[in-house]
Amino acid sequence: MKNEMPKIPNSNHKLLKKGTKLVLSAATFGVVAAGSFQGVNYVVDNYNKQNTTVQSTNVLKTSSSTTSNVSAVAQNCMPSIVSITNVSVSDVQNYFSMYGNNSRSNPFTQQENTSVGSGVIINKKNGEIDILTNYHVIENAKTLTCTFADNTNVEATVKGVDEDGDLAVISIKTKDLSEDTLKQIAIATIGDSDKLQVGEQVVAIGNALGYGQSVTTGIVSATNRSVSTSSDTDKSQSYIQTDAAINPGNSGGALLNMSGELIGINSAKLSDTDVEGMGYAIAISDVKDSIDTMLEGKDVSTSCNTPSSSYYQQNDEDHESDSVFPFDFWN
Repeated sequence: MKNEMPKIPNSNHKLLKKGTKLVLSAATFGVVAAGSFQGVNYVVDNYNKQNTTVQSTNVLKTSSSTTSNVSAVAQNCMPSIVSITNVSVSDVQNYFSMYGNNSRSNPFTQQENTSVGSGVIINKKNGEIDILTNYHVIENAKTLTCTFADNTNVEATVKGVDEDGDLAVISIKTKDLSEDTLKQIAIATIGDSDKLQVGEQVVAIGNALGYGQSVTTGIVSATNRSVSTSSDTDKSQSYIQTDAAINPGNSGGALLNMSGELIGINSAKLSDTDVEGMGYAIAISDVKDSIDTMLEGKDVSTSCNTPSSSYYQQNDEDHESDSVFPFDFWN
C-alpha cells in the first residue's frame, strides 16, 4: 500500500497557460482590427482571467472543506473510543503428554491468547462508565483491559451480552480513573441509523491491527444489508455496508455520520482476495432495546444457533487468507 504517489499535474499552471493563450490571441486580433476593438478585447481578456481564478479557488475550498469535516469528526469523537485487550485461556492438545504417565488423564494444556478490539463509551452513570463493543471482542475473556484516549489502561468487567446480536457492554468504575482521564474522555452521541442514505459519507474509528486509534472514511454503500454471519446459512443479520476501510481490531469501534453521531458498530468485512471495500456495521437503531437491557446488567436471551467461538478468528494471519465462511469476524 506504500506505493510512490504519482505526480499530479499542476492544474493552476495549465489554467495559467490557457489564460496566456487567450491574451495572445486577443493581442493579435487587436493589431489586425481597428483601434475601436482594443477596448473590447481588454475587457474580455480580464473577464477570462478573473473567471479562471474563481473556478480554481472554488475547487480548493471544496477539497479543504471535506478534509476539515472528517478531521473535526475525528477530533470530537476520538475521546469516546477505547481500545480493548482481551486475554483469554483455551485448551490445546498436549502432544508431549502422549508419552507420559498422565497422557490419559491430562491430554490438554491451557494456552493464553491475546486479542484486540475497540469499544465506544455510551454511558456514565452511578459511578460507572459503560462501553459498547462486539461480543466476539470480549468472548472467553479472562481479563479485559481498556485503553483510553490518554493511554490510561484500566481493567473492565462484563456487564451484559447479546451473543446472537454480537454485542456486549463492559463497565469500568470511575474511581479507577484519574481526574485528568475523566476530563479527557467523552460519551458518544447516539444517532439515528434509520435516517442513513446510500452515498452518505461516514467515518470509522477503531484500534486497527492493535496499533492504536485510526480513522478511515468512506460512504454508505447499502443500508439494511442482510448477510449470513455464521455456518448456519438460515441465520442472517441486517448491517450497514460501507467502503470505509475496516480492519482487524476495528471490531466494536464506531461508525459515525458527519455530525459525529454514532450510527453503527463496526463488526465484519467480506474476506476474499478478489473483494475490497465491503465492511459491515451493526445499525445502532436496530439494537437500542438490546443495549438498554445490557445497560441494566442483564444478558439478552440467546438461541441455540449462536455461532461457536471457533468461528471468530483470533489472529491477524487468519485474515490474510479467504475465510471458510462468507464473512470474516475478528478481534
